[in-house]
Amino acid sequence: MIIKFLAVIIREMSFYNYDEHDELMDYIEEDYETTYEEQGRTWKETYESCIVPSTLQIIWYMLILIGCSFVCRFGVAVCRRFHTKNDLLLHSITIASGCSMLMIAVGNKWLIIAFFVIMSYAVLHLVNLFDSIRQYIGVIVLLITISTQLCCEFIWKQQVDWQMIKGSLMVSNMKIISIAFEIGKLNSRNILIVPNIFSYFGYIFMPSNLLIGPWVPYSSYLQSLRPKAQLRLSLRWAIWCSLCSVLSLVFLNLSNCIVPLLFLSNQSFIWLSIFRNALSVRCSQYFVSFLSQASITAGGISLQRGEKPNKWLGPMITRPLNIEVPRSLSSAVKAWNIPMHLFLKEFIFSGVYERFNSHSVAILTTYFVSALLHGQYFKIYLVLFSLACFGFVEYKIRNKISVIFNACITSNGCRKPCHFKYCPSKGWRSDGAMFVRFVNALFSMLTIFHLAYLGAMMHESSVEEDTSLFKDIINDFNVWSSVYFINHWIGLLTLIFYFII
Repeated sequence: MIIKFLAVIIREMSFYNYDEHDELMDYIEEDYETTYEEQGRTWKETYESCIVPSTLQIIWYMLILIGCSFVCRFGVAVCRRFHTKNDLLLHSITIASGCSMLMIAVGNKWLIIAFFVIMSYAVLHLVNLFDSIRQYIGVIVLLITISTQLCCEFIWKQQVDWQMIKGSLMVSNMKIISIAFEIGKLNSRNILIVPNIFSYFGYIFMPSNLLIGPWVPYSSYLQSLRPKAQLRLSLRWAIWCSLCSVLSLVFLNLSNCIVPLLFLSNQSFIWLSIFRNALSVRCSQYFVSFLSQASITAGGISLQRGEKPNKWLGPMITRPLNIEVPRSLSSAVKAWNIPMHLFLKEFIFSGVYERFNSHSVAILTTYFVSALLHGQYFKIYLVLFSLACFGFVEYKIRNKISVIFNACITSNGCRKPCHFKYCPSKGWRSDGAMFVRFVNALFSMLTIFHLAYLGAMMHESSVEEDTSLFKDIINDFNVWSSVYFINHWIGLLTLIFYFII
């Protein structure tokens, strides 16, 4: 049972940026024969049949994940304690810890991931040999890794083996792609550097984020091997890890047990069901994020570049408050998965924007790559394409309104000192402050409306598992068609209004 559960949660993490979060919850509900759509479910029954078993089962997974991360960190700390200068030994400890965790989680199927990693390392060296294509090594590796993942998924999609390793493979691919782009930047400065095989494997098999993410840069991995831990810092990180673990359990039970119970008496109103399902998806995302945050904290990994960690929770992967009360769609996307946002911005968006000098092309390409990284999943394509369109239109119209009224209404937060004439940062009683707050509040409510609409799609499951591709596509549209695609019409009207003004 626990291996099946691990397989489901690993697949759950493969959709870590924007993908579905209901499969893990569906499994727990099915395993304990609980049906939360029934009327009359009491809090006591929910506690006994859902909260307790779900918590006990996930704790075992947390012990494996956090335990292996801590063992790796402890091993590195012991070596540093004896002032060893052998980096090979440190990388070997990381590789051994990561492979051990993979073997516990997926058995001998970890060899499939190892094979892909070996092949990727060979491709890096092969491409780096040719001067004519060396500068494009990042793009080449990106295309090869995504193509390989899609082809393998097409062949093995119905096999359990692939579903068990899909999440880890996605995380590994992101690491491989980031290394390739970093090598490309060095090659542009005539510096030919490919990491040695031990540091490369150590980065890929780092246990702190191997199973469930998030992506961390290669520099963060190297930094985690440096002697910097002190007693005060270790105690602080222990507090961070504990609080993140508790929050993870809280959001798990909110998504799986409590949120479905809150709106049982209002099933006749479809929008309550949509908001409920979307909230369940978001809580599931927070569960996943704080669990991975506890893991990287236990492993001593730093995330942000130039940004201080949260005082109580450490390096942040997601910011729930910025998602539940968003300023705009773009701010919600950034807060949804901060490391994934940094990865896409640094290696995809920036390069495309520099090449084509077009914000729209860069946005669409970034969302397209993000969708492909998640594999063959039509729902993700629908949601991300819609999100890209809604977000881009909102970004453009808010910028235009800001210029027209000289008011701080842009999608991004106010940068103090604000250069707009009318801004609440200049005081509540300043000219236009209330107007600016009112307009921003309207856009925030529209964003919440969009997030519910998009999130409900990720919660909706297909009616039949063995249907044709055409029927699957039709089933995927059910949740949006039930409300007549209203948010897409709103997006279209917003675009028309943008051209009018």
